[in-house]
Amino acid sequence: MSGAARPLAAALAGVALVAALLRSGPPIVGGWIGGMPAAAGESLFTLAIFGPMVLLGLIGRRLTMSGRLLAGDRPGVAAWRGAVLGSGGLLLAVGYTWVAGVLTPGAGGAAGPVLLLGLLTVAVQVAGEEVLFRGWLQPSIAPILGTPAAIGLVAIVFAGLHVAGGVTGPLPLGNLCLGGVLFGLLAARDGGIAGAFAAHLCWNAGEQLILGLDPNPGTGAFGSLFDLDLIGAARWGGSDEGLNASVAMTIALAALVVPIVIRARSGPHHREPLRA
Repeated sequence: MSGAARPLAAALAGVALVAALLRSGPPIVGGWIGGMPAAAGESLFTLAIFGPMVLLGLIGRRLTMSGRLLAGDRPGVAAWRGAVLGSGGLLLAVGYTWVAGVLTPGAGGAAGPVLLLGLLTVAVQVAGEEVLFRGWLQPSIAPILGTPAAIGLVAIVFAGLHVAGGVTGPLPLGNLCLGGVLFGLLAARDGGIAGAFAAHLCWNAGEQLILGLDPNPGTGAFGSLFDLDLIGAARWGGSDEGLNASVAMTIALAALVVPIVIRARSGPHHREPLRA
């Protein structure tokens, strides 16, 4: 097998393994955790599904890549910038739902003893996705397809694999794809996943554990600091899928993606990974 074909074949095999895991894993793991308290069950479920994704991403990198740090060469700076982008994007999306008149306070919301467990659980899920998609798949195929094509292709795969988790419909899948593009751009810009991980974690944890927007309505097994619900037009988040199936999220993600793309295409200051 040629040097160029080997990373592509490994990437295809990795995607197939993850698809099989997401298809067959949840029913099996669900049987194991039956009867557990909700927070403990969700944490073990996440570890059982996304832990293997972290391992697969690390093994894939080991077999097909060398000489690059997973987190990047300036992980602290990248993580800080990513956290600002992720938090800012979430607040922007929530602001649009407020303008649209669908944001309303719920009945719950209080810091609970399992909130830290919730944060660790979200971190495991985010790590599984970022190590696999932006830590291995994207940089392994970028030298062959070019970085822009690799970012787009991996974002599509990232969104498509969420179908196994029950995500359907063009709007939520489109938002997942846009999110994948955002995280891919950050990983390419920073030369590692520190910024993408921080942005992804701040968005997901903020949505679930701070604002209480996921699930919608109500709060999840770990509780949340606040309980905000989206009630009204489905296109602005007033559905069971909430913010993830809203135009508000689309606009906010686009507002983050477009400037990064413009900056990457103009001027000599952009990093080498975006030129590939």
